[in-house]
Amino acid sequence: MTAVDFAAFVERLAQVSGEVILPFFRSAIRAEDKSLGGCSIPSPRPTGRRAAMRRLIGQTFPAHGMIGEEYGQDRPEAEYVWVLDPIDGTKSFVSGLPTWAR
Repeated sequence: MTAVDFAAFVERLAQVSGEVILPFFRSAIRAEDKSLGGCSIPSPRPTGRRAAMRRLIGQTFPAHGMIGEEYGQDRPEAEYVWVLDPIDGTKSFVSGLPTWAR
């Protein structure tokens, strides 16, 4: 895979993630408090966002590892490891503020 192919893959990954995440922005989603006695950040649980990313990565790069908060680790010792966090700015996302990124 060339650098151009990789860039196209990452763009497709963002698109797939967005297709799953965007319908939940400014909607009535259930939030979960994942605090452990410290700062409390609610997290939306739209089903499928990380699963869609993991499926696409696994199909394209079966030897790569993945680490994600909800699904744990899969081959963390691999040469290449993806760290999945589809919503950067979860608190803003849950609050309906446009200051988050996918």
